[in-house]
Amino acid sequence: MKRSPFRGLHIGALLLLSVFGAPAQAESLKVIELFTSQGCSSCPPADRLLGELIEHNDDVIALEYHVDYWDTLVYGSAGQWKDPYSSPDYSRRQRQYARVNLAGSQGVYTPQAVINGRYATTGSNRRNILKRLGNAKAPIVDVVVQREGTDLQVNVADKSPVDAFVTLVHYLTRTETAIKAGENKGVDIVNHHVVTDVKPLGELKRGESGDYTVAYAGGDNRGCAVIVQAGQLGPIMGAARCP
Repeated sequence: MKRSPFRGLHIGALLLLSVFGAPAQAESLKVIELFTSQGCSSCPPADRLLGELIEHNDDVIALEYHVDYWDTLVYGSAGQWKDPYSSPDYSRRQRQYARVNLAGSQGVYTPQAVINGRYATTGSNRRNILKRLGNAKAPIVDVVVQREGTDLQVNVADKSPVDAFVTLVHYLTRTETAIKAGENKGVDIVNHHVVTDVKPLGELKRGESGDYTVAYAGGDNRGCAVIVQAGQLGPIMGAARCP
């Protein structure tokens, strides 16, 4: 069941790239972004499903964005719960996705899964998510991330067929929170790959490849991934986890 506190949302149209060219490598591209909130009673099943996908699929890059629009909602006598991992930046990212021509269930709702920047569905819809991940195509650009001392070296090895943005996303591998108010009052929620920071590395013009050096911010219970996305929020062309 998808939940939305918005009504009458206007969905804009943005032309997405449909043909990128020859694949850069054989493996399929599987990036899933889950928009969720600890204040949403429909979200824990999606959180659990994401954890299962991470556990059983080494090739899936999963990122959990906690939106902030649930933070101000009051649930009867249970009161209001502010998600400690929420950010208006992540709500903004979800709204930007709602303005492009994603396949599937468009709009702003939780839990929402966006796969490869192309397809949206309810975040707990196992059948749809597995189908889309199973049908994923090969990446268009090859992304390599290596650790060298205190730095990460990021290389986009293939020439980008369109203007693209390269982004580094940091996350907490696993969190567990005792919810003390709101719709999930009394529930212990486990979240996975909880996004804590999104850092733009650079912009690739059409026909360019790229090399970037960034300080390594890993450690216990921390991870990161690099995403190459057509335009500011178009189809994902390549991605890699940090070592």
